[in-house]
Amino acid sequence: MRGVRLLAAAGLAALLISLVSLIPAQVASRWLGVPANAASGWSGTLWHGEAHHLNVAGFEAGPVRWQIRPLRLLTGQLAAGVEATLPEGFLTGTVALGLGGGVAISSLEAAAPLTWLAPNLGANGGQVAARFDKLAWKGGRITAAIGTLTVAGVVLPVPTAGPKLGPGNYAVAFDAGSIGPEEPLMGVLSDAGGPLEITAAVKVTPPRSYEVDGTAKPRPDAPPELRDALRMLGPATPDGGHALSLAGSF
Repeated sequence: MRGVRLLAAAGLAALLISLVSLIPAQVASRWLGVPANAASGWSGTLWHGEAHHLNVAGFEAGPVRWQIRPLRLLTGQLAAGVEATLPEGFLTGTVALGLGGGVAISSLEAAAPLTWLAPNLGANGGQVAARFDKLAWKGGRITAAIGTLTVAGVVLPVPTAGPKLGPGNYAVAFDAGSIGPEEPLMGVLSDAGGPLEITAAVKVTPPRSYEVDGTAKPRPDAPPELRDALRMLGPATPDGGHALSLAGSF
């Protein structure tokens, strides 16, 4: 009798999955709360489909394609492998929607112009790339972040008395498997080349504010104007470093 029940349950589950696979993508988007004016050019189904253009909170992408991951339904999540074309960039990963309204992305890889994420920092060019094992948020707040955010060709807002500070490459590593409701997201900033050697702590607080506190040290080939500007930050430590403090929004 138990075997019969299991077979019946498996058959019912297969039937439900088959029915779900036939739901048009545009209809499914309404069930998932996607505003009608946020996307266009729907094709395919909830199971495997595409939106030609998507605009969420001012971020544009398209086309966006997805393929449902059925085994994740057993964990109470609606998950799909996603591929999206960004303005001069891309995004791939597995996106999961939880029963409580949270969103989690795993195996995330993305790249785009820095202006797409931080218009102020990207005013002079630069690229941003992300590689995360896990990135999750709920209610506009990041609840987990394990991975690295890298910016290349960015000009930091350090005042100089002469030529503009040359571009550098920097990475912020996050290792927060769980972030409490009152906790900020913390990361470690390091440089990967450029006129400044930087080591600093990064704090990100909702909705989109950041603080950077650490030390900056000019490299041997740094221009004299940069060294003069760093002296304005305060006396140098014995190794030539200066206290660095930045704050802003993205």
